[in-house]
Order: sequence, then structure tokens, then C-alpha cells
Amino acid sequence: CTGITDVSALSNVHSLDLSCCAGIRDVSALGNVHSLILAHCTGITDVCALGNVHSLNLRGCTGITDVSALGNVHSLNLHFCTGITDVSALGNVHSLNLHGCTGITDVSALGNVHSLNLR
Repeated sequence: CTGITDVSALSNVHSLDLSCCAGIRDVSALGNVHSLILAHCTGITDVCALGNVHSLNLRGCTGITDVSALGNVHSLNLHFCTGITDVSALGNVHSLNLHGCTGITDVSALGNVHSLNLR
């Protein structure tokens, strides 16, 4: 799906997988999607509109640096999101994968996370 750039018409889809769609930059219309997979969408930098997504997979989205708006996401996969340094707002996430997030040094705010992967 490397040719896909505009996903604004997909706002009412319940479960959406856009893995490896490198042309996608703007995901602001996808905040109401229940289950959203944006793995390896390296063009995405702003995820502030995705705070109401139930299950969010941002694995390998290296352009993302700010995840402060994602504190209400139930299941959040940030595997190899190397641009992230601050996860203090993610203490209420139920399941959180931070494997390979080499920029994170402080996980003290994550004590209430039910399932946490820091490997």
C-alpha cells in the first residue's frame, strides 16, 4: 500500500490495518477506529488524535516522538519506536509494549500498567 497517502475517508472503519503504508502522514481522521495497526508507517509523526483508539499498533513508527495523548489507549504497541523518550503519560495503558524503544530511560510512571514489555 505504498501509494496510499489519504486515509481520511476511513474514519468509520472498526478494525483497520495499514501496516507498511509509508506514504501516510496524516492519521488525524482515524481517532474513532477501534483497532488500528499502523506498523512501520514511518511517515507518521503526529499521533495526538489517536487517544481514543482501543488497540493501537505503532510498531516501527520511528518518526513518532510524542505519545502523551495516548494514555487512554487500552493496548499500545510501540515496539521499536526509537524516537520516543517520554512515556510518563502512559501509566493507565492496560497492555504496553516498549521493546526496542532505546530512547526511554525512565519508566517510573508505568507501575499501574497491567502487562508491560520492556525487553
